[in-house]
Amino acid sequence: MTEADIYPRLSALAAGNVFPYLAPQGTSAPWVIYLLPSSAGEDVFCGPAETASTVQVDAWASSIDEARALRNQVKAALADLHPVGLNEINDYEPDTGLYRATLEVQIWQ
Repeated sequence: MTEADIYPRLSALAAGNVFPYLAPQGTSAPWVIYLLPSSAGEDVFCGPAETASTVQVDAWASSIDEARALRNQVKAALADLHPVGLNEINDYEPDTGLYRATLEVQIWQ
């Protein structure tokens, strides 16, 4: 699993404001940031087996409702990868006045 596997699924969200790892300075909300912070491989007697990649997607918006709605669009866009272990986190960034709705999942391949 790489960023190139994720971007095409998310690219139409937030009017195209979708970036790996960090939004460029001056980007207007809403936007989506995605990253793959870790992966873990499984071994079997005959060698390597499947790998579980953690995917984190942060939806940033000016209201929590907008951020959550964007996160729901992210979930729908990633559904064909059959994510498991969904974890949702909500946050507020006082310095920017923006809300973040985070989705963390694992994708096996």
